[in-house]
Formats: sequence, C-alpha cells, structure tokens
Amino acid sequence: MNRFCAGGRERSQPEIERFELLSDICLKMNVLDDTFSAMKLAVDSVSEFKGIDAAGIFFLDSTSGDCVLEFSNGLPGWFIDSCSRFAPGSALHEMLKSDSNVFPDSIEQSPFNCEGSPPLFLKGLFPLVLNDAAESIMFIASSEPGALPAEIRGILETLISMLKASISRISAENRSRTSEREHSLLLESIRDPVFALNDNQEVQYCNEAFKQLICFEDESIEKAVFSEVAGNELADTLRGKFDEILDSDGGICSITCEYRKRVFNTFISRKPGGLIVLMSDITESDQTRKELNFREKFESLLINISTDFIEMRGSALNLGINDALLNIGVTIEVDRAYLFQFSKEQKIMNNTHEWCATNIQPQIDKIHELKIDDYPWWMNRLNRHWTIHIPKVTDLPSWAEAERELFESRNIQSLLVVPIVHGNDLIGFLGFDSVNQERYWTEDIIDLLRMLGDAIGNALSRNRMEKQLIEMYRRAEKEAQTNAVLLKEVSHRVKNNLSEIIGLLYAQRRFASNDNTHDEFVQNLISRIRGLSTVHDMLSSSGWKPLELTMLARGIIDNAIVSASCSKKLKASISNSSIRVNPNQAHALALILNELVRNSLKYALADSDSLKIKVRMRKRRAGRITLIYSDNGPGYPVEVLEHNMKNLGLDLIQNLIMKNLQGELTLQNDGGASARISFSRTITEDSSNDSK
Repeated sequence: MNRFCAGGRERSQPEIERFELLSDICLKMNVLDDTFSAMKLAVDSVSEFKGIDAAGIFFLDSTSGDCVLEFSNGLPGWFIDSCSRFAPGSALHEMLKSDSNVFPDSIEQSPFNCEGSPPLFLKGLFPLVLNDAAESIMFIASSEPGALPAEIRGILETLISMLKASISRISAENRSRTSEREHSLLLESIRDPVFALNDNQEVQYCNEAFKQLICFEDESIEKAVFSEVAGNELADTLRGKFDEILDSDGGICSITCEYRKRVFNTFISRKPGGLIVLMSDITESDQTRKELNFREKFESLLINISTDFIEMRGSALNLGINDALLNIGVTIEVDRAYLFQFSKEQKIMNNTHEWCATNIQPQIDKIHELKIDDYPWWMNRLNRHWTIHIPKVTDLPSWAEAERELFESRNIQSLLVVPIVHGNDLIGFLGFDSVNQERYWTEDIIDLLRMLGDAIGNALSRNRMEKQLIEMYRRAEKEAQTNAVLLKEVSHRVKNNLSEIIGLLYAQRRFASNDNTHDEFVQNLISRIRGLSTVHDMLSSSGWKPLELTMLARGIIDNAIVSASCSKKLKASISNSSIRVNPNQAHALALILNELVRNSLKYALADSDSLKIKVRMRKRRAGRITLIYSDNGPGYPVEVLEHNMKNLGLDLIQNLIMKNLQGELTLQNDGGASARISFSRTITEDSSNDSK
C-alpha cells in the first residue's frame, strides 16, 4: 500500500483515492452554472464512497407542503414507488427544519422500508437551502446498518459544503445575470437617455436613447470618456455637477439643461464606483409651462387694461390706448403695435395710436387718411370681421398688390390685424407688425388679442356716445335756457296784459254812468281776470308743472277775500293735500273757485257779519278726485238746487266742470251752501305723486 506524508501524517491509498474523488467532484461542480445539475452531480457521486449505497434529494412542495423526491441514485424500485413523497408531520419532513447535518449512529428501525424487501438504512441528512421560498434535504442510505466512519463523514460534510457553496454561487450568478438582463431591459424601456459613468467619468453603459441623443454610431461605447462621446456642449454643462457629486459621500441632484434644442431635467445620482445619470426630456412640458405662464400673464394684462378702460374718458382714454399698445407689444414681442379708426362715412381710415420698439421707425405721421376703397382685399376681410394673419408678406396673392406695396414700404415681414367691432359695426382695427423677422402667431394669442380689440372697441364707442350725449345735453340745456327766457318773457307780457285789462275795466267803471248792473258786470269780470292772473303766476313760478291743489285753492280764495274790501270778518279753512293738477285743470279750478267765493261774498254776507269758507279735497279709488267747497251762509235757493234758476256764474261753473274737467257738480245745503266737484286725474298729471 502506497503512503504519503501530508499534514504531518501519512495517508493510506484509500484515503488518497477518496480525496482525489472529492477533488474531482468539486472541480466538476465549480464549472456548473445550473443548481439542479450541481445537485444531481452530488447525488450521483456520493455513492462512490464506502458505506453509501444510495442517495437522493427531497424538495419541499410549497403548494402542498409535502416532501417530494426529485433526484435519486441507487434507490430500489419499492422506494421510488412508496417513499417518493412524505406528508407534513413525518420524521423526514421535520428534518427540513434543521440547519445542521445529521449522522444517525444507530437506527433500530429504518424510516425507509417495505414489507418483503430488504430495508434501507439512513446514514445522513443534509439540509440544503436554495432560497427563502424553496427548501430541500439530501439524504444518503445503505443496505447495511451501522454508523458511517468518521473519515467518510468528514468527506461528506466537505462535499455538502461545496454543494452549498456551488448552489450559492450559481444562484448569485443567476441573479446577477437576471439583474443585468432586467437592468438592460429596463434601460432600453426608458425612452429618456440614461447612462452610467465610473469615477474617471468613463461611460460604463447607456441605453439606445442616449446614443441617439449624442449621435453615437459605434457599436461599443463602454470605457469611452464622456466628454469625447458627448461633446463639449453637454460635458461642460454637466461636468461641474459630476465633480460635485463625486467629491461628496453620496447624494443626488438635478439640473435643467438645454442640449440640441431640447430641454432636459437631468438627475445625477452617486453609485458605487461612479454615477448614474437620467436625462428626462421635458421639452414639451417646459413649452407647455411657458405657454401657460404666458397666457396667464397675458390674460392678467388684458383684465387690467379692460378694467382701466371702463373709467377712462377723453384724453385719458388716448393715453390708456397708448399704454395698452406698449404693454401688449412688449408682451408678444412685436416691433410695432397700432390702432386705425374709420371715419363715420366709412371712407377714410386714420392711424390714431402707435407704439414702436427700439430702432423701429414710427409710421403714424407718414400714413394717414388712407382711402378705404384703395384696399379692397384688406377691407373685404375686415368687413366680414375676420382676423388677418399674414406670416409672410411676400406670400400675399396678386390681387392684394396694393396691400403688399403698403406693407413693404413699412418694411413689414409679418403682421396680424384684429378687427374692432362694436355691435355689428366695424369701427377700426388693431395691427401688430414684425419688422426684423418673419413671425407666426398662435390661435391662443389671436383669441386674446381679439379680446383686447373688443375692450378698445367698447371704450371707443362709449367715448363717442358720451361725446354725443354731452353735445346733445349742451344743446338741450341751451334750448332750455332759451325757452325759459322766452317763457319768462311771455309770462311777463301775459301778466302785464292782464293787468292792463284790469286797469281798463276799472277806468271804464269810473267813467260809466251810475248803472248798478253795469258796475256789477265789470266787477265780476275784474274778479275773474284776477283769478286767471293768480293761477298764471303760480304756473309760471312752477315752470308750468302740475300744481298742488291745496296751494291753488288757498291762492285763489285768499286773493278773492283780499279783493273784497269788506269790513266784515272773513275766514277760510283749506285742508292740506298732496293732490296735484295739471295746468289745464288748474285754470278751470281757478275760475270755479273764484266764482264760488264771489257767490259766498255776495249772498252769505247779506244777513251776517262774518263768513267762514271751507275747502276739503281727497283722492278716491280709480283716480277720482273730490273737492268740496262750503260756507256758513243761508245756502242755495230752492230754484238753484232744482236747476230752475240760471245765471252767468253757475253756468260758467257747470261748463268748466263738464268740458274742462270732465267731471260732475253736486249742489246741496249742509249748514250753508255746499258744492261737491268730482273729476278724474289725467295722464299728464305728475305720476311721481301716485304713492301720496
């Protein structure tokens, strides 16, 4: 028997063979890349050692909880048929819970047996853990009872350790390959550019989106210096952040950068050995954000302009329009903004307001009083209330030659024109010129500028209307002043004429013969004319507006009493009322009251030293007005009450009531003479007093 010295002890030939066999198994196991292949190798190889006839591996079925035989070598048929599955609670099943190897020294009864067949004795159990969800156990067995020799146990433990190490290695390699595949798939699934750098800022890996971004066409980019493949433009933008993150212990930062007309929100994160960078393309969202910010700013500006226009008048409105053109021109970045207004006859258009950017030549003093008929293409669109959008003046059609010549004379490359409409009338337009470059305006801007046109149109129309109203008011005021002077002059002349008539009547009475009848006639006529003069004064003072009935009655009665020149006691009681009568009714009521008072002075004082007159008035339903005149005299004769007696005064009263007032007269004796007059209000009566 050959021997050799190792570890201070000579080994026998069987030991050398066992160790050579173990080494061969381990070498084979180290090159395997499949866990199951490693397990099968261990099961197939273990029976080469002395005292081991069979081996197998049971797996724990996560669904049923049973232990199921997966790999076997040297096991008898009866074992395969009857012992390939063990339910929970069995001895083998419980062994799965152990973390250490088990070598039974003696087993009185083998757990593996079959009636009529030689028993199979368990020699060792070795728990194997693949991962957290799948557990397994390897067992070795022999047809002979008794424990395994110590040297065989040591070899088996070494073999099991190598198996576990191989399983761990293979699992780690599989996870690594899976992770790499998943990582690669993940990178390629990201539409935005992603790349990783090492500490030397060399590219370790990247996705296709990054290659397309930097226009990299070579097959391999790994180990390439970032600045060389990406170019100085992107490298200079990111280098500072790269150095900052690499010099720090860790962390993440973001930076917004522009590269090749795109906007990226770039995230830079520290990783072991370098950096990982994600460039999120936010060009569209950034543009949308800018557009939203612009629209919000523009809308706020328009609201302020429209609000200011509400209060602007005259020269303030002109200044406001100039300010609006300046603010709008700066906001939408045009070179010139202006306002044209049409004449009332729609024959001429004038440039009334203008704003120009720096170094842009003003045109307001050069272009004015343009004839509308000279620009048919232009006016055809404006008359339809269309917005005129010309991104390129040179593209105007041949039938717009006059317009193109005008625009080219002003060095205009692009322009936008918004009609100013009030109601359905075209009153002008707003223009916006681009002189330094061609320009295209979006629908959002056009809609907002139409709002500005509406605001200016409302302000201009309101200003024009207010001017017209002021002119009309001034003419009406002047006419009213003239009419007031004329009315005053007419009233003065009427009053003078009535006074002259009264004077003539007095003169006639003085020089007439001593005829009582003639004297009474003249006196009655003078009294009636005085009543007319009194009501004429009242109406003139009120501007010929409706008179209060109380004031009218008091004026007529007081004047008649004063003119009576009587030494007897005379007293009048007139109720207060808010009833008003129009001038025509006032004339009629003045004559009626004058006749009633003269009748009282003539008949009620004949046998009495005093006279008391009462006047009561009230408004009835349906607009009827009742006036009751009474005195404390002897009353009316029976002939008067029965309408059998006629005289001038009574006949005058009845005619005035029927024809002028369209009313009714009732005479009765009630502690004296009483006359009730009832008439309707007319449509010319002051309606403001309906509630009184």
